[in-house]
Amino acid sequence: MIKILIVDDEEGICESIKKPFAYIGFTVFTATTAKKALSIFEKNKPKIIFLDILMPDVDGLELLRKFKAMDPGVIVVMVTVKGDEETRQKAGELGADEFMTKPFRFDDLRSVAIEKIEKLLGKAGHMQKPRILIVDDEEKARENLKNFISPRYECDIDEAQDGESAIEKVKKIQPDIILLDIRMPGISGIDAISEIKKISPDSRIIVISAWKSPDVATKAMGMGAFDYLDKPLSLTVFKERFDSALVSIGKLIKKR
Repeated sequence: MIKILIVDDEEGICESIKKPFAYIGFTVFTATTAKKALSIFEKNKPKIIFLDILMPDVDGLELLRKFKAMDPGVIVVMVTVKGDEETRQKAGELGADEFMTKPFRFDDLRSVAIEKIEKLLGKAGHMQKPRILIVDDEEKARENLKNFISPRYECDIDEAQDGESAIEKVKKIQPDIILLDIRMPGISGIDAISEIKKISPDSRIIVISAWKSPDVATKAMGMGAFDYLDKPLSLTVFKERFDSALVSIGKLIKKR
C-alpha cells in the first residue's frame, strides 16, 4: 500500500488533500509541524510527501533537506504560495521532485502523484503483476476492456460472465482490480460487491454500468466500490481511474 505524508501548517489544507487521496485507497498521514512530520516519516516511511515551505517551527526547505538525507528516494512535492524563481531553484537543488503553487486543483496533485509513483515503482524493479478480473455478461464488453488494458499494462487478466462466477473467481485468484458490471443475470453486480469485499477486502472494485442512477452509484460506493463509471465508457476517464486504482496498491506497471 502506497503511503503519503502531507505537511502543511494549515490543518484545513492537510484535510483537503488527504480526503480524496484516502478515498481512492492511499494510506495518508498529515502533519502541521516539522517535528510531527519527521516522527511520522521515521515511523511509517511514506513514499511521497506533499510539503509546504512556510512552516511555523522549521522552514519547509530545511525539512526537505532532512527528508532527502534520510531517504534519497522519497518523492517530495513542494506545494506552496511562495513560487518565486529563487525558491524554486533552491528546492530543486535540495532534491524536490516537483514544485506546485497554491491554489491548486486536486486533479493536478493526483496526476503528479501517479506520474512520480509510477517512476518510483519502475526504479524499484517492482515486477509483481496486478491481477485483473473483468466481470460483464456481454462478451464484447469484456473483450473491449481486455483489448484496451493488455497492450498498455503488465498484468494478468481473467474474466467472468456473471456475479456468481465472479465470486468464485475472486475466491481462487484474489484479484487486485475488479471491473464489474451491474446488470447481469443471476447475482447482480450490486449483490456481488458485498460478497466480494468479504472474500477479498483489499480488491479495488470499479463499477462500469449503463445504469445511470445516482442512488445505485451511491449504494455501490457505500458498499465498498472504489469507483463508479458510466457506459458508454470514456477510455480517457477509465485510464485515469484505472491508474489511480493501481497506484493506490503500488502495482502500476505500464508496458514500455
